[in-house]
Amino acid sequence: MDGRCFDTGHGAGTARGYASTGRGPEARLLRASLRAAPSLTVVRAESGAGGPDLVEEVLREPEFACWTRLRARCADAADAMPLAPVLDALAALPCPAPLPGRPLPPVTGVLGLLVPELADRLPPPPAGAADPEVRRCLAPRAVEALLTAYGDAVLVVEDVHRADPATLCLLRRLIGAMPARLRLVVVEDPSPGLPDLGFRAPARLRSEEIDVRPWTAAQTAESVRDWLADLRPDHLTEQEDIAALVHELTRGLPEVVGQLLRAAGELTRSRETACPARAAEADGAWNEEEREDARADSPLAALRQVGAPAAVRREWARRCAPLTEDARRVVEAAAVLDRAVPAGVLAEVADLAPERAEAAVDVCLRRAVLRADGPHPAFRHPLERLAALARVPGPRRARLGLRAVRALRRGGGRPPLVDLARLYALAGRMVQAVRCLVAAADRAAAAGDYATATRLYTRAVTEDPRAAGRVRTAERLARTAQLARAGERVVAVVRRVLDEDDPPPRLRGEIRLHLSVVLRNQSGGALDSLNEVARAIPDLEASDPQTAARAMAVAAIPSIKGWPVERHRYWLQRIETLGEPVADPVARAAIAANRATALMLLGSPRAWAAAEALSAAAGTAMEAAHHTRGWTNLAHAATALGYGARAHTYLGRAAAGLADTSSPYLEGLTQTARLVLAWHEGRWPGLHEAADRTALCYQEIPDLTAEAMLVRGLTALHVLGDVSRARHDLAEAARVTRYDTGVILTASAAATARVHLEAGRPGQACEAMEETLHRLERTGGWVWAGEVAPTAVEALLGSGQGVRAHRLVADFAAGIAHCDAPAARAALTVCRALLAGAEDGPAAAVGPLADAEARWRRLGRPFDAARAAEARGRCLLDLRDATAADAVRDVIEVYRELGARWDVARCRRLLRRHDIVSTHRRGRLGYGDQLSPREREVARLVVQGRSNRDIAESLVLSVRTVEHHVARVLRKLNVTARTDIARAGLAADGETGTARR
Repeated sequence: MDGRCFDTGHGAGTARGYASTGRGPEARLLRASLRAAPSLTVVRAESGAGGPDLVEEVLREPEFACWTRLRARCADAADAMPLAPVLDALAALPCPAPLPGRPLPPVTGVLGLLVPELADRLPPPPAGAADPEVRRCLAPRAVEALLTAYGDAVLVVEDVHRADPATLCLLRRLIGAMPARLRLVVVEDPSPGLPDLGFRAPARLRSEEIDVRPWTAAQTAESVRDWLADLRPDHLTEQEDIAALVHELTRGLPEVVGQLLRAAGELTRSRETACPARAAEADGAWNEEEREDARADSPLAALRQVGAPAAVRREWARRCAPLTEDARRVVEAAAVLDRAVPAGVLAEVADLAPERAEAAVDVCLRRAVLRADGPHPAFRHPLERLAALARVPGPRRARLGLRAVRALRRGGGRPPLVDLARLYALAGRMVQAVRCLVAAADRAAAAGDYATATRLYTRAVTEDPRAAGRVRTAERLARTAQLARAGERVVAVVRRVLDEDDPPPRLRGEIRLHLSVVLRNQSGGALDSLNEVARAIPDLEASDPQTAARAMAVAAIPSIKGWPVERHRYWLQRIETLGEPVADPVARAAIAANRATALMLLGSPRAWAAAEALSAAAGTAMEAAHHTRGWTNLAHAATALGYGARAHTYLGRAAAGLADTSSPYLEGLTQTARLVLAWHEGRWPGLHEAADRTALCYQEIPDLTAEAMLVRGLTALHVLGDVSRARHDLAEAARVTRYDTGVILTASAAATARVHLEAGRPGQACEAMEETLHRLERTGGWVWAGEVAPTAVEALLGSGQGVRAHRLVADFAAGIAHCDAPAARAALTVCRALLAGAEDGPAAAVGPLADAEARWRRLGRPFDAARAAEARGRCLLDLRDATAADAVRDVIEVYRELGARWDVARCRRLLRRHDIVSTHRRGRLGYGDQLSPREREVARLVVQGRSNRDIAESLVLSVRTVEHHVARVLRKLNVTARTDIARAGLAADGETGTARR
């Protein structure tokens, strides 16, 4: 007979399309079990894990298309009539025609009384079937006979743990005497608290047990990636955060993941045509920080705002419908508490006697409303808790919140302050809620967990209904945020307090002082920070002279994007001439760290004594944090000045200080200091990867990201030879940096200019450095010019701007005349050599360049020394000196040892320009049909999608030469288009390259 497929109502609220993700092994087991007949398959999957979806997806495959399929879903056993799931499944099926030579057995006629849809197509009911007791006895036999008549068939029974006794009896009867061509698939929930039905198959029957578990975090991330790619590909950068949030909210249950992503997708799409400000607020389930983030137009914000999707709420209401009144009260108490607690606490919050509460918990476990994986009952996932909380009326929610506060306070031990704050807020007691948040933040700050403290202080300021309270907490927030990852939200919250709450002068000055440091380190920009501290000083001088001194120390720290350096020197002088010494040890530590930093950034000889003053033991965690901050700042400054050994010493002291505190900002500052120091010292193996990891890790802190991207760009250029990637990273570093203390803008501009110079574009090289040179001239921060000045002089001379080149060198020399900055002095020597070579001929530059090379070597900077030696080699080549070729070859060897691929190529091109070739050079015809090493390198870059110009810049060749190489690659590989090179057998890494004829 012909098989037909039917589905009896399964799927309301399920997540189609998610069943196959990560389910390959389970699907293979199910297929194998279905192919055997007869067979029993027990699929163990908790609600939402996708067990029924997995079964349906496998049964849709072509090899099972001709089977008759019945799906039965068990409702609550207490409300179901006997055999209801199976009878409902049969009602959706037309009765088969009688089999040839085998009419339907008479016993099947009894089903006509139970399933009226089949009455006119079944044999007459047997005698006595009108008696309910007779029907009850004959029905299992009738179902078995009818299923036998269908031939190849599969009966899927879902939620079998809810089955009525008659259905369970039928299933056990089928298992004991299974029709020859029937496959029985039962889906049961193995959650603790639910009955274990213990289906056991006889030895002659093929049986399989398949566990369908929730998704792992990686499988959830795969689903999120596909969702984002379809919804908003431009937000794939949020993928990691979105996947983590989705997995946390759903516990990896595929159906729930699907429901959440669909709801968030609909909300995101609706925002594309509506003003984000009109988006609905969350219903109180999220905290204020999350509600603030939810106003942003992004999929992550939509996920936070969507709450419990409608499908989750409907399924939750269905499961809760049969609960007793006591069980409902227990669920409400658990939803308000939002933490796993003993049954006694639930009883107190629900206002139930302990024995009644225990019985109610048992009911919740049996109905799979709560789960008991641990020692205490809890919700299966946070979205069900949100669905439960949404069903609690506001006044009752408030009463339960206060009961929960009393219960938790009586629980002994240290009160869970964050939980208490949430419960007080739920009850509308915002003052008490804010006090708990502030107390929790104080504890976190005292323990050195500044990230948590900053987050809690921010919530407290936002949720406090009192202006005076907001002002007090804003001061703590701004102070603590200096040592955490404080983004734009923290700045906005603090500025709102300053603008709207009219703090008294002393607090206003302190808040502005702390805010200026946050702006300096993590958000805003140099001028924003400096102007904020300048506004703070008058308030502080009138109310708190010692804190005013601290503000002056902050104002003393210079930046290439900030004030002229004379203004910073003025604040340094003001600090040193204060009449009254600073008594507070924390303020004294902060001033000492800032003063030492400012002196070293300015190249003052007095910096070393100020640095050693930080060696005094710190009495408190805050003092230690300021000392550690000072050491990290000094490590950066010492590296820029050219004192690498001292930078290592300062980094060691900073690492020792970080062992006793937790500050993401200081940890990141130490990492970027190590990156920059490794670059200057020529420790380049693995440096690009390390810079990439750091840039990703600290992408919320602009200056840390900028320094990491600077090193990533420099290594992309010189180590990888990837000019296009290098130019992107260098430009991003310059764009992202906020309070640049003279390294990022100068180094990125100089490296970009070097690319233009090598390509014969001195005018564009000057343009790449114009903004940086203007900042140096405006601020007078010539101590920072060492990175960019030699390249600037070369570009200016090459573009016919000799007068400006002379003025630049003169300003550079005057700016560092009284500075202790050996790196700047070595760079000045190179600049003067270049000017001498341009005016008096190459011979005049040879000696000064040799002097510069020696200076760089003494400073432990092999790359800078090699660049000076390369410049000297160019002069010798122009002079046709007999030692010129060997001098350049020595430089090539230094570059090779460093791993400077781009620089090796540049020097080889320099030799070729002067008709100096290797004695062992082989012509290209010697490679026959195989690609030469240069052709393999060109082909590798072509496969990466690089243009001829990009390839020329990366390999330091002319565009015409690259065109010739590409043409030979195409000819040898016997292809006609660049896109065919990879398919012709050339791997992306360029290791293969034999032509295919």
